[in-house]
Amino acid sequence: MSRDLYYIEVLGKALKVLDVFAQVDKPRFTLQEITERSKLSKNTVFRILYTLAEDGYVVKRGAEYELVRRRDAKDMRSIAGPHMDALRDEFKETVNLGVMDGREIRYIDVRESRERFRLAERVGGRDPLHCTALGKSYLAYLPVKDAMAVLRDVGMPRLTPNTITTLSGIKAELARIRENGYAVDREESMPGAFCVGVPILNGDGTAQAALSVSGPTLRFGPKELPKVSRALLHAAARITEQLRGAR
Repeated sequence: MSRDLYYIEVLGKALKVLDVFAQVDKPRFTLQEITERSKLSKNTVFRILYTLAEDGYVVKRGAEYELVRRRDAKDMRSIAGPHMDALRDEFKETVNLGVMDGREIRYIDVRESRERFRLAERVGGRDPLHCTALGKSYLAYLPVKDAMAVLRDVGMPRLTPNTITTLSGIKAELARIRENGYAVDREESMPGAFCVGVPILNGDGTAQAALSVSGPTLRFGPKELPKVSRALLHAAARITEQLRGAR
């Protein structure tokens, strides 16, 4: 009787979905797999996963869902912080740390430039994947079919004359990023803004976060690219090493 009186049915269903991640030694599941294992309807599972993703507990990577470990996000910010400070001090521009959250990039830490005229994002803010250095850094290290599925799903709206808006164009861009190790936003998301980003990789070669330096094109642009990209790649490698040591 007490269960009937106090039991919250929707919460119980959400816990069944979370139990799938807890009980099976596998990092990611498709909607169909979660539906079968939880023994709930596909519509119910989809709505629960959508809510968990919106609140930052689950992230959708292509056709699969992955549970976000909040301690990992805290470790990421604390370990990346000193490297972000060093990058900001070296290049005098804003440094961003972001994660792929659903179909967007979400900023989890920002070190603002001290210049009066600067680019700055707010922690918790979101941006598209297809036209930002952080987003492209993530997409480049997904399996190609998964990256294309995400972009087909969310679309690639044109935000500036430089925005890549075709699947063939972004596919070629992601291949260049994998070859170089870094991504560039050449006024693709905002006129007058230049940004260089790199992935912070997991052990399986996918991105767990991305790091970028961004500034106004009046003083920050292609001539800074070689030095900035080297510094970002070095910082990302050190962050990855330190994260592995912390776990």
